Amino acid sequence: MNILSNPRFELAFTERGAVKSLFMKDDPNAMNWVVDPAYLAEVGYDDKDKLFGEWTAVVNGRTVNSFDLIPTIVQDNDHSAVISFDADGFTISLTYWLEEEQIRWGIEGINRTGEPLRIDGFHVWFSLAYVMFRDDDVLRNIRQSCAVFAHMGGDFSKFAAIRRSNEAPHLGIYGIKGRTAAFGSFCRYENRFLEQVSPSLDGLLFHRLSLIEDGSSMPESAAVDWIYRDAYHPLILEAGQRMQWEYVFATCDDQEDFYQRALEHGHPRWTYTPVLTSGGLFQAELELPSGQQLQQVRLLTSPPDGGAVQEQDVTAYFVEDQQRRLFKSALQRTEPGEHKLELLLKDGRKDILVWNVLVPIDRILEKRAEWLCRNNYDAEGKMGRPHAFLPLSNQGESLGKLTFLLMKNSLTTPVSEQVEKAEASAVFDMKRHWFEHGNFLKPRALYGSFYRIFDLDYIAHVFYLLSRIEAPLLKLNTPQTYLQWAAEVLSVRLNPDCHQGQREKDETGLSGVFILYIDDLLKDLSAAGLLEWHQRLTRLWKEFGEGLERKSEPFAGAITEHFYDNAGFGPTCETLLSVGLTEEAERYGQLILANIGFSNDYRAQNPDRWWEALSYMIHSLWGGLVAASSRVAYEHLGNPQYLEAAYRSTMAVFNCYDWNVTSTPRRLEPGEAASTYSVAAPNLNMPSLSHDRFGQSVFRDASDPLFASLFSNATGDDWDMGEELVAYLLGFGTTTYLYRDPQGKLRCVNGYVVRDGDSWIITSYAAYPMKYVVLEEGLVLQANKGEVLRRARLWEGKLSVLEAVHEVEQ
Repeated sequence: MNILSNPRFELAFTERGAVKSLFMKDDPNAMNWVVDPAYLAEVGYDDKDKLFGEWTAVVNGRTVNSFDLIPTIVQDNDHSAVISFDADGFTISLTYWLEEEQIRWGIEGINRTGEPLRIDGFHVWFSLAYVMFRDDDVLRNIRQSCAVFAHMGGDFSKFAAIRRSNEAPHLGIYGIKGRTAAFGSFCRYENRFLEQVSPSLDGLLFHRLSLIEDGSSMPESAAVDWIYRDAYHPLILEAGQRMQWEYVFATCDDQEDFYQRALEHGHPRWTYTPVLTSGGLFQAELELPSGQQLQQVRLLTSPPDGGAVQEQDVTAYFVEDQQRRLFKSALQRTEPGEHKLELLLKDGRKDILVWNVLVPIDRILEKRAEWLCRNNYDAEGKMGRPHAFLPLSNQGESLGKLTFLLMKNSLTTPVSEQVEKAEASAVFDMKRHWFEHGNFLKPRALYGSFYRIFDLDYIAHVFYLLSRIEAPLLKLNTPQTYLQWAAEVLSVRLNPDCHQGQREKDETGLSGVFILYIDDLLKDLSAAGLLEWHQRLTRLWKEFGEGLERKSEPFAGAITEHFYDNAGFGPTCETLLSVGLTEEAERYGQLILANIGFSNDYRAQNPDRWWEALSYMIHSLWGGLVAASSRVAYEHLGNPQYLEAAYRSTMAVFNCYDWNVTSTPRRLEPGEAASTYSVAAPNLNMPSLSHDRFGQSVFRDASDPLFASLFSNATGDDWDMGEELVAYLLGFGTTTYLYRDPQGKLRCVNGYVVRDGDSWIITSYAAYPMKYVVLEEGLVLQANKGEVLRRARLWEGKLSVLEAVHEVEQ
């Protein structure tokens, strides 16, 4: 039967001993937690060699694939099974034991040859059910698929497989013997972008554990990745010697339970600051499992100039709290750069945290604005479109460069040149390129036979932000003209009767980034006396909300151009909250929580997406926008989980802008940016992208002919960027959030607090801090016009100004 069973799990194998199903017996959705060979056959993917438990090794320079070998399978009743392979005296055995409440998975290699063997790589497929099913059944996609969040480095690797609906039970996998050197992925997908169907992509990721990795799977990354480089080396397996690894599979209810179970399996437990800014305070709490003792804590820092990694013993900063069995630490950091904290235990094992110190974010934004106006603005149209911002794109997402420039200049002392170039681009490029003869009722079919409704979201946003600029700074039209244009474009976007094609009609009912500004736009239309446009847009907005309410039960708002997309459920959650449908919004909010990673590496705490990198990745635009949706969910629903998820994922996105990062092959200059970061390493589809930043220009030479044709003219790495910075400035960039954790401790999510007698001093990491909020206690401190509040005080239930700057200067 090849089936193992215990009270919690049922495990079934193929005739070759690969795992074909893993079920939890108390799971009401009966999800298969591994890639199912029956599904591969259904969709025509010939990847049986990547099923869970198949493996590849490089032995004495020769590649050995388990799929080419005939295994021996020995099953002991229904509680254990051993699958063994022999390759000329190199024997690999995979053992599965089902205990009362968990599964133990052992991997062993033995050298029976009588001579030493050099192992350059040993990679085992770890193919959890990270699947985008080829249909628009959203319930199938959220209840039968999972995101996978990895914790790598040292002796305590672990993996959280979180069901995309966020409905427990989830699956936690904990390493308890041997080190996992790398965590890679391979994507199999079908590209249907040019078909007039929505969605346009489907696919799945096959995850892979590299138990031995000499760096040849990702040579570009391995050469510069100072964070994980010490794990990349071959192994000499002497005659008769064994190499062993072991993992435990257990159910978990949520993120908190995942870490609690890790502690029970001997893993140290951390709470820490993943990203701070120069001058900020890194704070960490460490709980050790029973019987473990702290030996040393080292801090490794990579200087921005690329010099030698600096090492500091910070053990003395970890002070034991005897009452709670915790070690607490606070480290002030004045210099930017990536940091790795290494915990050494007395038994010789090691754990790591990877965190980052940014330069003050207002400086990042100012440098970004300068870079765009100096390097990306094509006034003469040398690349084909006068006044366009490069790289050229037909996608409205590229207009984020304009929205960012306008938003930034509305919050600080404006730079006239930046406003002038953004306005000229909007009028002379955007208006003419996306509409026939500039007529808003006639969007241009820029995608062959169709146009994307979503492009109109970005266009209306540019016009709306122009309407918020002071009139003397505008050269071409008045603020009221831009306000009306924004209303006209958004009215076309929301009205299915304005469109001939069925695709376009259908897309008017999907949520989009217009949720960032529609409420403010309606208020400004009323205040400006544009009552006809106010009434028209109010009616369309009401009808849109009613449509979402009707469709909220089957999660129709989770679909965009892709079968299941955080670009759908993020804005949909915000839209439902905006129209007062809190219960419905909470359903989508759960999808957001399941989508945002948690990890010991700040770069793996991002919203989960895959199709730009063909791997788990940071996508600057939708990473930032989904993070913003999580923040809005917190403001309406009050659950701090949304706030924490929102901030850690927002900070992961700044990895795409951070010029002090040295661990990636792609280095950035101040103000430069790259739209994507590939989290998995190795990225087996495109190894050069492993742990690297890039833009869509990498697909010009892609093996996928459709990708190659779509991006044949792509230039530059900062493709769909900017709108996420606007979302940041609407929230964490201007508002400082405080909350109480489950123990009642005051925490500041985008800043830090220190005790000062009987009060708390709060220092903000926001770019332009103008507001402090303690939502649970109804406290708000608002800056005066033109003022930023770098520090505030909380005393006797009241917030007050501690340090204010009255002029925001460039």
